[in-house]
Amino acid sequence: MKKALLFIVAFVALSFYANAQWVEQATGFTNPSRGIKYMNVVDSSIVWATAYDGVTTTNYIQEFTKTLNGGALWTPGVINACSGMEPAMIFAISGLKAYCPMYRQTGTNPQGIYVTTDGGLTWTRQTTALFSNGSSFPDCIHFFDANNGWCMGDPISGDFEMYTTPDGGTTWTVVPGANIPNPVSGEFGVVGYYDNVNDTIWFGTNKGRIYKSIDKGFNWTVAAIPVTGWNAKYVDVRFIDKTNGIAQDKSAATTGALVESHDGGATWAAITPTGNVFTNDYTDVPGTANTYVSTGAATGATGVTYTFDGGHTWNDFASTIGTQFLATRWYSSSIGWAGAFNTDAATGGMYRWVGGPLEPPVAAFSSPDTLLELGGSATFTDESTGNPTTYHWTFQGGTPPSSNVKNPPPVTYSVPGWHDVALTVTNDFGTNTMTKTSYVYVGGVGINELSQNQVTVFPNPVKNVMTVQSGSTIREIRIYNIAGQVVLTQTCQAKSVTVNTSGLTSGIYNLTTVNEKGTVNTKIVIQ
Repeated sequence: MKKALLFIVAFVALSFYANAQWVEQATGFTNPSRGIKYMNVVDSSIVWATAYDGVTTTNYIQEFTKTLNGGALWTPGVINACSGMEPAMIFAISGLKAYCPMYRQTGTNPQGIYVTTDGGLTWTRQTTALFSNGSSFPDCIHFFDANNGWCMGDPISGDFEMYTTPDGGTTWTVVPGANIPNPVSGEFGVVGYYDNVNDTIWFGTNKGRIYKSIDKGFNWTVAAIPVTGWNAKYVDVRFIDKTNGIAQDKSAATTGALVESHDGGATWAAITPTGNVFTNDYTDVPGTANTYVSTGAATGATGVTYTFDGGHTWNDFASTIGTQFLATRWYSSSIGWAGAFNTDAATGGMYRWVGGPLEPPVAAFSSPDTLLELGGSATFTDESTGNPTTYHWTFQGGTPPSSNVKNPPPVTYSVPGWHDVALTVTNDFGTNTMTKTSYVYVGGVGINELSQNQVTVFPNPVKNVMTVQSGSTIREIRIYNIAGQVVLTQTCQAKSVTVNTSGLTSGIYNLTTVNEKGTVNTKIVIQ
């Protein structure tokens, strides 16, 4: 029996008036209402996608489409010699090479991993040993690079059927059952329901469990998701990094049920989301801190939504609500696609995101001039993320007192004492402000006063403990990571201070020393 989670609607494609955020593209399929079932993004230009018949869902087709230029032109094709079968998913290495796990619906064509090396013109089955058992059912395939890959199918003989390859699929080696936790009764995988981050890979099952490997599929662990109210079926998992991810129970009506993990999938907790989260597909957005996108095609639950906080708060792309959207995948916060239904070969079937980075702005800035003589000037550099579209600076005690440009002209300070600096940035997805209190110190005596503020840090690089010395009494030590977040604060009242850095990970940090005469910023390296 086919275990793919069926698309629960099969409507003729709806018209969609693209706004400045989404641009309609033509997938090139001749037959109308070809829906995008699965999508794989290779880079900012190359995308492959498989299709299904949105009019008659029991018409098992082997069609795909691909683009080599970001979607300006999509070229359809057929996976040859595979009649009666369907692609579980698609994984592409380049514009020429792609893999499809094919499972049988009717007929006698052999299941297995099919590969093309000529851009989809011809497809061949790799080694007859894969998925040849009468109970075999291929679900997923992934390549960590051009050579090292993994594929997975349902349990046979008491173990999930898995293989690894070191040579692009020329040879596949079975993963020993001893390396894989046993399935529970009736457990199986779901086509295309997996995710990876570097060498780590996860896949969900119909029993509310998630399998995980941290070594490219050679050894596995499994964790259940014991969350009250879960139906524990058809679990699709997505991780934003090796530690933080969410999983969705696709069987939970039209809105799904969400859980989150912050330890790589060992433990999970329920999410009670606000806003619309849909179940046709969802994905993480690479390169973002916690952004995911969901798509919907079910009656009353259609459109595209997004979350910036790991699934807790969902927002609509307002112009998409009411239109059916299918598979979605993103290359970055600025480049993503969402599948749909086509009208004909020249109309519809795909949308590309063109609305700028899908992430909120985060304000950040720095200055090398935080200690000034009376009448001195400071320069400030914007270090914000999220591609802000507007900037507003406020310089307490400075001239000019404010600025609306990204990197403002020099600011002159003629009032002695401590002064705050603030930066507010905005884009289409929000507003954020950073205020650095007592960031600029203006002396009332002159350069001799500033010499008392010299700071020495040793050792640097730092292993576990460092000493900070100043010519005047140190009031506070602050350490910032490269994202501008405070990771350590220590109040003090001495000219020599010992700071324990053993709790910080290796990397480059900014040390801010606040003393009686001003603020000094020093780059430090923690080993």
